[in-house]
Parts: sequence; C-alpha cells; structure tokens
Amino acid sequence: MSPRTSEKFKEIRDIRQQQLKDAAIELFGMKGFAATKISEITNKAELSHGLFYHYFKSKEELYVTVLIELLETLIEVIDEAEEQSESPLMQLEWLTDVTHSGPLKDGVYRHILIMQALYSDHLPAETKENIVERYRSMVIRIALIIERGQITGDFIEGDPEELAIYHLSLVHGLLLSNARKMVPIEVSVDKVLRQLKPCEDRGEHA
Repeated sequence: MSPRTSEKFKEIRDIRQQQLKDAAIELFGMKGFAATKISEITNKAELSHGLFYHYFKSKEELYVTVLIELLETLIEVIDEAEEQSESPLMQLEWLTDVTHSGPLKDGVYRHILIMQALYSDHLPAETKENIVERYRSMVIRIALIIERGQITGDFIEGDPEELAIYHLSLVHGLLLSNARKMVPIEVSVDKVLRQLKPCEDRGEHA
C-alpha cells in the first residue's frame, strides 16, 4: 500500500469513527446509555452495523471514549480561554460565550451526557472514578480563574470551587432550558456572570 493510499485510508477511517461518535453523543444524550442500541447509532451515522466493530469493541467502549474526549475538550477550551487575555474576567467571559455558541442541541447533548455519567451506576468503578476526576479537574481550573479574579477584584469573595460549581450549574441549566424551547432566551454573558461580580459592578447597592 502506497503512503498516499495509506493516508487516504486513515482519513476515511477517522471520518467514519467520528460519525459514530457524533451519533452516539446525540443518542446517548437523548435516550441514555441503556436505552440506546448499537443499530441506532450506526443508522444515525449512516454506516453498516458490522462496521461499528472495526472501531469499537462494544457500546460501553464507545460511551467511555466519547465521555473522556468531551471532558478533555472542555479542559482544552479552558486552556484557550486563559490564552485569550490576562484578565480573569475576560477569560471567563470568553469561556461562557463559547459554551453558549454553536448549534444549541450539540451543546445540550454534550452536557446531558456528562451529567448522566457523573450520576450513573452502570459504569465500572475505575471508569466512573476517571470521569469524575476529569470533571473535578475542570471545576478546579475554573475555580482558579475565579480565585485570580477575586485577587483583582473582578469577582466576589467566597470559596472559588463552590463559586465555580454555581457557575457551571447555571450554564447547564440555561442550556437545558433553551433546549426545551418553552421560554427560549438569548443568553447574555453579562447576566450569566452577574452572580460572580461585586454589587457595585452589577449596578446594585451593597
């Protein structure tokens, strides 16, 4: 096999594998792990059922793979946020804006999938611990931004990790609320971060 042919083969393989991952994120997010069948994933990806096993040994392996990759991507996005500016406030503004940009449903499925995994009881203990540890790492990274912002006076006093969890909870809630389309809103970065700002920065009276 020539180098060019080998490279083309790898490109096709990567594309098909990503198609399976994308389909899995949506279906796992909508239906949960147990209710999702491999045949549904392959149908969604428009690939043959047999082809699935060229890329993943089982549904469980695919589930864990997409979860780990999602969490690693979120941590990479935090890295990008820190590269945007030296200001902790601007870093968190950028991160919040990115979280709510792009196709809404994709963001919703990603967040639902992560939340499901954190509270699931079907994953092996070691796998669950790995996922929880990566999520906690993300919380700590955001907490460090908040802590630096407290030093500069951009954010309110309080336990940085607790404030990071408050922030993430609001982000998750807004994504889910808009996904239901009952009372859709245009997400405002300023309003999302208002809970973290001192009273004078919010135009309020202390």
